[in-house]
Order: sequence, then structure tokens, then C-alpha cells
Amino acid sequence: MKVEEIFFRDMYKQICLLTSARLAEKVNLREVFDFPPDENLDGFLTYAYIDGETFVFEILAGAKLNAERVKIFPASYKKSVRLKRGEVENASLKILTAEYSLAFRDRIQMINDRNFDDSKEQTRLIKNLDAFRHPHYPDDVVVYFFSAEHNKPELLWVRCMSVDENILTGELLNEPAKDFGCHAGDFIKFGVAQIGEQNILIRLPTN
Repeated sequence: MKVEEIFFRDMYKQICLLTSARLAEKVNLREVFDFPPDENLDGFLTYAYIDGETFVFEILAGAKLNAERVKIFPASYKKSVRLKRGEVENASLKILTAEYSLAFRDRIQMINDRNFDDSKEQTRLIKNLDAFRHPHYPDDVVVYFFSAEHNKPELLWVRCMSVDENILTGELLNEPAKDFGCHAGDFIKFGVAQIGEQNILIRLPTN
């Protein structure tokens, strides 16, 4: 399948094989990989995670396909290369079995330790948010802002920070065009509401 066809949670913290005709052009191979000059890579063995706010694939090794097996060319630990999801949307992706992670378990643990945020992890498990998530920034969701002073609501992006008994807290990423008493960078409360037969995310009153 193509990367663009796969939801973030299905790839998240998985060993992923990325392949595409022009994928290797995105990386200066000789600076990163240690492999024979006559070998042509078919793709990269990567680890998928969220780096800050961006969904990325960190390159663990070069890959050469051979029948049903994947030949691995280890990467140098001197340079960390992360491909943003938006850069590889058209690449083919295959989630590999756990055996491929064994040689990289220390590096994967280091990545997980560096990016661990328990509060955000809890919000990433909430499937009711999935319809509102940005595909490249899974912590960012679109929220309706209502006000008694305005006839029409405004849609704004909010970055999920934590959840407590179904009430979410997030950072407002856009400056509202209307006066809702909050600004970009403020923390707001929001949750899921049902309008007719449709679920939406709405900002909750501060009180």
C-alpha cells in the first residue's frame, strides 16, 4: 500500500519498509550508509513515530529486495535521517515482522525514550479523534469554536496535549478571526459533541 493510504496508528512505532523508484534521491546515501558501491537500494528500513508534532520515518538501514527477503545495509549512527510523512506519501510501505527490529532495538529504545510523552500518548489512543486528525501531524485536530456573539462557528487547529475523563486540553495553533476570548498559543478545553447524526469537536466553556 501507499503511505498516503495508511492511517498513522497502523504504522506508529512499527518497523516499516519504504520503497519507491526515487526514494533514495531524498538522502545523501554515501554520508549515511555503509554498503558496496555497486549495490542499488530499493528502499529504506525505517522506524515510524511522531517527532515533536510531525509523523516521521527514521531511517535504520538501506534495503535491497531479494525474492521474499529484505537484505539490510546498516546506516551510520553518526547521522540521524528522518523522512517526514509528507515527503514519502507516494512511497510503498510494508510493515515488517519483529525479527527485523532486533538489530536496532537499542536505537529504537533511544528514539522512544527521547520522544516519550505519556499525556500525548493517551490522546493518540482515542479513536473518536481520528476523523479530525491531520494526516501529517496526528496530534493536531480541527475544532469548532462557537460563540453567542457570532452566528457561524470557526474551525481552528488545536494540538492535543492531554485528556482527563473525556475532556481534552490542547494548544490553539491558529489565531482566530473572531473574538472567542483566546489566541494562538493558549490552552483550551474541548471534547466530542453530537450535532444531529454527526460527531464534531467543540471548544468547551472555560467554566
